[in-house]
Amino acid sequence: MRKLASVALGILAAALAVSTPGIANAQTDSGVQPSIIGGGTATETYSFMVSLSNGCGGSLVAPQWIVTATHCGSASQGRIGSTNKNSGGEVGRIDRRVNKPGTDLTLMHLSAPVRATPVAMATSNPAPNTTARLLGWGCTSWPSCSTPTTLRQIDLRVLPSSSCYAGGGGSGDVCISGDRTHSACHGDSGGPAVVGTTGRWTLVGETHGPGDNGGECATSTLYTGIAQHLSWIKQQTGV
Repeated sequence: MRKLASVALGILAAALAVSTPGIANAQTDSGVQPSIIGGGTATETYSFMVSLSNGCGGSLVAPQWIVTATHCGSASQGRIGSTNKNSGGEVGRIDRRVNKPGTDLTLMHLSAPVRATPVAMATSNPAPNTTARLLGWGCTSWPSCSTPTTLRQIDLRVLPSSSCYAGGGGSGDVCISGDRTHSACHGDSGGPAVVGTTGRWTLVGETHGPGDNGGECATSTLYTGIAQHLSWIKQQTGV
């Protein structure tokens, strides 16, 4: 996640490059970012789920727009609507990005519309104790990191926003529970936290970083709240 973008992720990327040569070449836009510890293989194909070419995740919110994290940096393309980060779905070319100043929220614009169905966006934050689903291709364990090819998911509990203030969150952000065996991790940055049921999901947050500012993974996770930025997102995307 964000706090590892400088040191720990550099060490991890170097280790992965040595052990699996193809990975370094595949991540040409930036280093690896925050995957899911615990949980399991995705139980459905999420039409809105995006695997960005820089190793981050994202969510399709309009036919030509992806929500992700600013700290992910740039990406040249996104694979949309596939559980396999290397094949399937639709591949869209990213031609520009729009950052919201003072936040970790970025919109990436696709050069052409895709057919995949975008995810609905929250108009308010889920209440504490609501079950939220996290999605990503990040590390499945920590500190020994192994990243999957197939999308992973985990259902965790929404905490009061104040539980993630130590990680830099505010009252409009979404805080998700976690521990050493259940957590978002490196490779999940920019990806979604959703609430709902099969085929009827609502985006409530995008992965920002550890919620307690005292760990890298295996902790609560801070998600940039979508509801608080909904007007800005709509203004930029025209949805």
